[in-house]
Amino acid sequence: MSSTSSEASFRPSPSLRKSYSHPSFPPPDHSRRVTPALLRSIFASFRTPWEERVMSRVAFFRFSAWVLSCVFISWTARKH
Repeated sequence: MSSTSSEASFRPSPSLRKSYSHPSFPPPDHSRRVTPALLRSIFASFRTPWEERVMSRVAFFRFSAWVLSCVFISWTARKH
């Protein structure tokens, strides 16, 4: 888990930040529903593609570890 703490503290150089442009959002439409995908796109737009890739990779491995722990606990409970 030490690798996740070092990845979370990474700060890209100013030149990397300047090369990434934020997308422009359309004016708010009150009939439009706020979905998890919309919220994720809003938050992702403020990260560089590299930061998004790192966060995605960390989330994937945490989810994989959670699923494997659930399988392991179920398997050991079934044996007893």
